[in-house]
Amino acid sequence: MKDKAAAQLQQYMELWRESNVAYEEWAKRKGLSYFELLTLLSLVEAQEDCTQTDICRQWLFPKQTVHCILKNFQKREWIVLLPLERDRRNKRILFTDQGRAFAEKVIGELQRHEQVVWKKLGEQRAEALLENTDLFNQYFKEGDGIHAHS
Repeated sequence: MKDKAAAQLQQYMELWRESNVAYEEWAKRKGLSYFELLTLLSLVEAQEDCTQTDICRQWLFPKQTVHCILKNFQKREWIVLLPLERDRRNKRILFTDQGRAFAEKVIGELQRHEQVVWKKLGEQRAEALLENTDLFNQYFKEGDGIHAHS
């Protein structure tokens, strides 16, 4: 029989996977893959020029994955890539009007849905979730010698 900590850890990992699957299924209903959804999120939330490297760094996606997503977005006529002034090898990603309309609609729906869910949790549970997830991440990084990339 497992001890209580092992059983709790297994339950946590199952819930974590279930959360990822929920986002994957949500994205699929919008005609996107999970990785495409997260890429759109990066582009919508970017405060300044957004590049392939920025997206790779933010989500720890392989370069080839982001490259394929961006090529797909170009085929759909959602984005254009323009060389950066400061580094001509890197390209900034800009939405077309059609792409911006689609991305803002989908990301807006996602964020509204997340807000509804967050409000249902209530302030106390939401604070506990944030605090405990942060603590779990800190302990995980400490235990394996991993340091935060901030």
